[in-house]
Amino acid sequence: MENNKRLGIILVVLSLVIGGIFIYYISNLTQKSQELGCFNNQECFAVEKGLSVSHVAIGIFSFMLALGFYLLFFNMAEIIKQKKYDLSKLNKEEKRVFSFIRENKEKGTYQSNIVESFNFPKSKVTRILDRLEQSGVIERKRRGMTNIIVLK
Repeated sequence: MENNKRLGIILVVLSLVIGGIFIYYISNLTQKSQELGCFNNQECFAVEKGLSVSHVAIGIFSFMLALGFYLLFFNMAEIIKQKKYDLSKLNKEEKRVFSFIRENKEKGTYQSNIVESFNFPKSKVTRILDRLEQSGVIERKRRGMTNIIVLK
């Protein structure tokens, strides 16, 4: 979220600078067209083309400014609150396994990873996971020949 605000500030400042440059450029072109009496004059083709390009640039400037303000003030990213689990009824090994599952929840934890990480026999891991599942803190999902463990 902090990066979005930083990016928003950069976009707002950059778009204000660019917008100021384009407004100056448009006012110069407008003044030049009035001096030349540009209505059906061949000399004014470059001025008219410059004005057309400047209108596109104003559109880009407006988009950058709006995006900057959105990122700065209207960031809709929610802060995900971490769920509280009652671990008071778990023994030491169950708490260690639960902590391992929580730390690896982004990439997923396979039952085989727990066996390898803790050097526990498969049967012991199965019993630990049974107790964690009965406590309501994890859920096992079958994936081929193994289980993936997810937090509830």
